[in-house]
Amino acid sequence: MSITEIKSLLQGIIGLNANTVGASNFERAVRHRMKICEISEVNEYLSELENSEYEVKELIEEVVIPETWFFRNQQSFIAFDSYIKDEWLVNNKEKKLKILSAPSSTGEEPYSIVMSLDKHGLGGDYFQLDAIDISTRLLSKAKRGVYGKHSFRNKENNFIDAYFDRIDDTFVLHEDIRTSVNFKQGNILEENLGNGTAIKYDIIFCRNLLIYFDRSTQEKAIENLCKFLNDDGVMFLGHAETGEYINKHLTRAKYARAFAYHRVPKENTKSKKERALSKDKLDHKKSKIGQKTTQTAFKKLLSSAPTGEKSLHFLETMEINLLDNNPPKNDKILRKVKQLADAGELKEASALCESYLQTHDASAQAYYLLGLIRESEGKQKLVGELFRKAVYLDPNHHAAMIHLALHAGRQGDADMAKKLHQRAQRVVKRNKS
Repeated sequence: MSITEIKSLLQGIIGLNANTVGASNFERAVRHRMKICEISEVNEYLSELENSEYEVKELIEEVVIPETWFFRNQQSFIAFDSYIKDEWLVNNKEKKLKILSAPSSTGEEPYSIVMSLDKHGLGGDYFQLDAIDISTRLLSKAKRGVYGKHSFRNKENNFIDAYFDRIDDTFVLHEDIRTSVNFKQGNILEENLGNGTAIKYDIIFCRNLLIYFDRSTQEKAIENLCKFLNDDGVMFLGHAETGEYINKHLTRAKYARAFAYHRVPKENTKSKKERALSKDKLDHKKSKIGQKTTQTAFKKLLSSAPTGEKSLHFLETMEINLLDNNPPKNDKILRKVKQLADAGELKEASALCESYLQTHDASAQAYYLLGLIRESEGKQKLVGELFRKAVYLDPNHHAAMIHLALHAGRQGDADMAKKLHQRAQRVVKRNKS
């Protein structure tokens, strides 16, 4: 028996991709729970997990460490403000706004939503805000509404004095804000969210959660959430959660850089699948691992793009010079992965890279190399997700951004390709300064 089997068990239960947590963090959580249970052998603890729902829940609590703060990813809240001011208040004056925050974690996100609504004069009587999380421990903390400095990470935190009382090094949220949120246990993967929910929401926030799921669970989560989104509702996702499985169920809203989406109408689902299949069949140049992406590659993409996708014309003028994103000299395993891939031994390189991801902490460089390998194998459906994880783990990973831009272009998403390219150029400028 091994830690790997425990990873597989959690993956089967909640779809957790343990690699995104990090190998050492996952094992540390397991060892901590074993100590509490007074169990010395991993196989004995695995047996305990298989026979105890309570212990499974406790391990999940230990593994899933929340990473959140007030008004995280501010562009989403700027878009939310615009939606409330320009659309909701104009068209729905007599209707109660219904919002879902999932997962609610320790409460920073749903409370940020309440503060945003308060700016528009909307108190608790004008909206219903349900905040769900699988963790009872996190829900308990969220309901308390007491926070430390770590929950305030934006440059501008001028909302603190209006909504918090300072007591030594803690910040206590005002009661009227706390009581505006309905916290409840729930699971976005379960029918009726696991708590009997049957209503439709106008706004759903589900940010920075899907990155921790495996591919099939990601799609299941989106498909399930769409059942609870009104036809004209808006869903906000995290910046790293924009894979092909998203496009199957959602279409981009008009808000720039907010990762906001509308639900795809049911009657359009079939044609969208057909379009996706046709895009998958686009010919593309399989780049050798380690070879620099050039303007020629982008021009080939342009020539192969179907009619209607010539909005990719900006790619012709891209100046692509990849920064040095080679594995560190002291990381012999990843350097071996690159060496094998450069020699065309993709199967061996893939196996070694996958093994590395299972036994080490989540690594941007490892996901980037595996993305290059999958790209060379022609497995385009997997490429985008791997490069997105690399950029999520290292926001300054220039090469991963460039390849992700190329991938977005192949998928016909010119706007995303352009944004990624501009972001990559900013990384270059920062490195030069």
